[in-house]
Amino acid sequence: MTIRPDDTTAAELRSRSLTLLEFPRVREALAAHARLPISREMALALEPLHDPDAVRQRQQETAEARLLFEQGDVDLGMERDVRSVLRRAAAQAVLTGEELVTVADTLDHLRRAKLAGGRLQGATPHLRSLTRNIPDLRALERDIRDRLMPSGEVVDDATPYLRQLRHEGRAAYRRATEALEQLMAGDAVSEALQDRRITVRSERLVVAVKADFRGRLGGIVHDVSDSGATLFVEPFGTVGLTNAWRESTAAEQEEVRRILRQLSQAVSRRVSDISYALELAGRLDLALAKARYARALRAEPATVVPAGVRLVNARHPLLTGPVVPLSLTIEPPLTGVVVTGPNTGGKTVALKTLGLMLVMNQCGMHVPCDASTRLPIVDGVYADIGDQQSIEQSISTFSSHMTNIAAVLAHVTARSVALFDELGTGTDPDEGSALARAILAHLAAREVTTLVTTHHRSVAAFAEEQPSLQNASVELDPVTLRPTYRLVQGLPGRSYALAVAERIGLDARVVEAARALQDPAHRTAEALLASIQEERHHTRQRLEEAERAKERAEALERELEQRLDELARARARVVDQTRHELQAQAREVLDKLKQAEASAVWDSRHEGVPPPRVIESAREEIAEAQRMLRSRVWGQPAPGAPAPASRRAAIAEGDTVEIGSLGFTGQVLSGPDADKRVEVRIGSARLWMDASRLRRVDAPLADTAARPHTSIRLSPERQAIGAEPEVDLRGMRAADALEKLDDHLDAALAQGRPGVRVVHGKGTGALRRAVWEHLAGHNGVARFDFAPPNRGGDGATEVELK
Repeated sequence: MTIRPDDTTAAELRSRSLTLLEFPRVREALAAHARLPISREMALALEPLHDPDAVRQRQQETAEARLLFEQGDVDLGMERDVRSVLRRAAAQAVLTGEELVTVADTLDHLRRAKLAGGRLQGATPHLRSLTRNIPDLRALERDIRDRLMPSGEVVDDATPYLRQLRHEGRAAYRRATEALEQLMAGDAVSEALQDRRITVRSERLVVAVKADFRGRLGGIVHDVSDSGATLFVEPFGTVGLTNAWRESTAAEQEEVRRILRQLSQAVSRRVSDISYALELAGRLDLALAKARYARALRAEPATVVPAGVRLVNARHPLLTGPVVPLSLTIEPPLTGVVVTGPNTGGKTVALKTLGLMLVMNQCGMHVPCDASTRLPIVDGVYADIGDQQSIEQSISTFSSHMTNIAAVLAHVTARSVALFDELGTGTDPDEGSALARAILAHLAAREVTTLVTTHHRSVAAFAEEQPSLQNASVELDPVTLRPTYRLVQGLPGRSYALAVAERIGLDARVVEAARALQDPAHRTAEALLASIQEERHHTRQRLEEAERAKERAEALERELEQRLDELARARARVVDQTRHELQAQAREVLDKLKQAEASAVWDSRHEGVPPPRVIESAREEIAEAQRMLRSRVWGQPAPGAPAPASRRAAIAEGDTVEIGSLGFTGQVLSGPDADKRVEVRIGSARLWMDASRLRRVDAPLADTAARPHTSIRLSPERQAIGAEPEVDLRGMRAADALEKLDDHLDAALAQGRPGVRVVHGKGTGALRRAVWEHLAGHNGVARFDFAPPNRGGDGATEVELK
């Protein structure tokens, strides 16, 4: 049988190429992410589009579906395919209750699909336009839901007549069973009964009677047990009652059939709308399936360009585990790349990866590449891959390849992509090489984007001479001779035949003899390629080492930042703890001063105690220190950092010390006690501190003014507030009032009061506005508001302190 290229159409060639590229397996993987039966069928029948506008629309739908997916997956899954039910409805068949419930469930999913398409409004215009066309079928869904239970049974209230029939039927059944129970309770009959249950035989109510007692109970025998020992008898006395029950039941069943027929006709009238809505929902779910599959592949949308191909870190979608990515560029003026190298090095995978990226892109799918990938819209991907010999048609491997290639050459255009595996093999090397070169020249002249693999060195040499062609190679590790699966453009590959033969143990004399038989130019070229590839290998190793070093440096930087954050948090905790300790000590000193003042007032006539103003002055100094401790800015770190504990000098009496990173400077009044605590004077305040929190500074206290630190300013003028935390500012000028308010707030903060009340009166509101503006900028104020009516209302402000 003779096969001619003209016998094969372009569509057949493209379809065959999809199979050679294993695209059906990609479609199966995509279908696994679909939730609707119709969308799964759409995925399995997916074909690449060749119109640029149509491709862009499908790509936009996938991009919008990814937005929807990121906001929360849309589950349109249905357990049953409703299309067979719709075909029965279209044929005017009466649907069962279960089938009608399936239709209602489908309508619910269609309604959810319509809502999902418009969920993100302007962010998903294509999906919104698609799902907006889903017909409104809510009335039909409500009609089915109102008349049927989820199990498919017709509800009592489906019609008033059905409700009446079921009521009458239940009453008739109750009368008949009560009569049978009364009959079975009689002494004359009870001995003849096999058991006291009422059963149904031939749609009649019967009782089980022992065969030996047949004459005890007159009635109609409707059935006999398998053993013959039991007769199922309808007593004559209940025949009329059973007849009434059966009449009601028959009327009820007829009404149920009428309701199901009515609902089936309603579905039949909307079959075309439901089918159209299913198709639109299927397209939505297909777009969502593409989004889910893209997420699984870590895929990105490719940039569409008029011509040329640029793959950046492309990964074959069917390979699992760690995959070495493929980067390949075939852009004008380059039209073709010739890949050489050893078997199992990844040449065929490179062909299939390029073909699948082009096909997936034109199916509206995102591709597993970096976002910088650039792909054209081609009119066909034509492939010749693998062994396609046909025993039935008496076609050898070479003849099969040539037949397929001849058909491809008859149909390709400048917008096509041709992928040929092992071009020129399967026949005499000289003739095969010549054919391969001629085919490449023909494709280059027609500007067809081409990627071919070959073992012919002469073909690689030919590509080196053509301005529109380029060599590429798949590498083996020069040391282990294992494939790296990396594609290197710009260099032809080596065969490694002699190196592999030598490594697996072929006699060294045979290997050397083979090398001697090689053409000297070939040996020189091989040595040069080996040198270049080894240098590339070492360069890549150094780059990988540099990359790993960079990653380690980045990891160390992240670890350092984390530790600095932890240190900052630890310092904040120390600052906070020290603040609380100092405040507690200040309160303790203040309490002692209050006690001393009370004692001084009582004993002033008898002993020479300090006058009250001296005590108040000292108390105000402590209060001022405590106010500063409560402020937000007192704990800013001072320049420099304290030395490690192991390097700190021992603290002794008279030393000038700094309290950690707080910036307070003071003088040690006494050396460390048994608990390693020292007494420190800060201004006129005396505090006990843990020695580990102090750092000795070289400058004496008198010289510390030149060093950057935070000091405590003690004010003898300010007075402590009394028992009532209230300040009255009525009748005062704003400046004087604010000064008095500051004194009162500072004293309250020093005493640790939770809040104060400020009386400013109502008047024109000017004083109240000045007070509120001042409170809004005060560091010690947490919040403030008008006082309750019973505490001054609008004429006073209650202030909560920090």
